[in-house]
Amino acid sequence: MNANVKKTLTTALGVTSAVLLAAAPAHANWTSSIGSAGTGFESRRWADKSYSQIWFKGCTRQGGSENSVDVGMWRDVSLQPDHFYGSKHFTACFSSSTSNSMGEWNGLADGSYYFKLESVGGGKNGLLWVNTVTVDTTLADS
Repeated sequence: MNANVKKTLTTALGVTSAVLLAAAPAHANWTSSIGSAGTGFESRRWADKSYSQIWFKGCTRQGGSENSVDVGMWRDVSLQPDHFYGSKHFTACFSSSTSNSMGEWNGLADGSYYFKLESVGGGKNGLLWVNTVTVDTTLADS
């Protein structure tokens, strides 16, 4: 491939990426899973303002002394310490592969958010697996 074609493709890909980033929704709902994560694990980021729910479905752990995980909500702040909105103590998701735990946070400032595992199994040394993780930023739920 000659240099002009490479330059054109690189420019086109850069413009396409910029358009896709600009077209991203203001609020994001997504589903994923967690495998073998310990205390300090950070989720991917999402844009939000006002309200977020985090759902864990089907939790298992290795290590620690209890079936629990503390999930903290954080706002990513550029060039400053991130802002902590508190944590929720999840236990119900450990009952079965279809059991859910949910935490919700209100009064969030406009920004980029993530959750972090603050503790697993009642301490700092456990590992966590979650079949389904869902982040929901729509307040219309009841």
